[in-house]
Amino acid sequence: MNIKNKFLISTAVLSLGLALSAAAQNSDVSVPTPSATPSVSGWGLLGSGYTSLNLKYTDLDNGPATALRGAGVEFNQAYRDGLDFKLGYDWARATADSYRYTAQDLKFGAVLYSKLEWGKPFVQALAGWEWQRAGGVADDSFAYTVGTGVEFQITQPFVLTPYINFVRATSFNRSEVDYGVKGTYRLNRQWSLSAGVSYDAILHSKDATSYLVGVNYHY
Repeated sequence: MNIKNKFLISTAVLSLGLALSAAAQNSDVSVPTPSATPSVSGWGLLGSGYTSLNLKYTDLDNGPATALRGAGVEFNQAYRDGLDFKLGYDWARATADSYRYTAQDLKFGAVLYSKLEWGKPFVQALAGWEWQRAGGVADDSFAYTVGTGVEFQITQPFVLTPYINFVRATSFNRSEVDYGVKGTYRLNRQWSLSAGVSYDAILHSKDATSYLVGVNYHY
């Protein structure tokens, strides 16, 4: 594991530890109402109804292709205070000479979070299906994700979200632990931009680093 990945993992774990400590000390603090254009749900993504369009690039270590490029769309619905429902679809492809690999992922689930003065700690559970095709052979699998993180309120327009997820595709016998950090900058009431990096520790295989940029429409 190189220095960059060690730093990313250490940052995510340290942030989560600080968040849990702060939550224990500030659990009785009420959440102030934002004074600018976004609604009382805050400046981040949690608690907001939105649609996201994301572009993703994954640096592969296990070849024959060296990179996986793709896009995804995500819908988030704030059901009530402290509970969101999420639906997402991702598509990605890797090529190398005559080799072509395609992956698709459809998932749905819930996100539970708490609103504190400094941010929103959360847990999520998602389930869905994955499809893969490589060398003319197709396969599919049930998959699920469980994870936790914190949406830190850095400034009024900007939130930073370290997270950790466990992802399992049962038929592929693939398990991975994803450590990541995602930042979101709110442009106005309706639009925000996101960027992130994650380190995917794939069990029994080589690891991968992924980068994401996206635009979010809030409604």
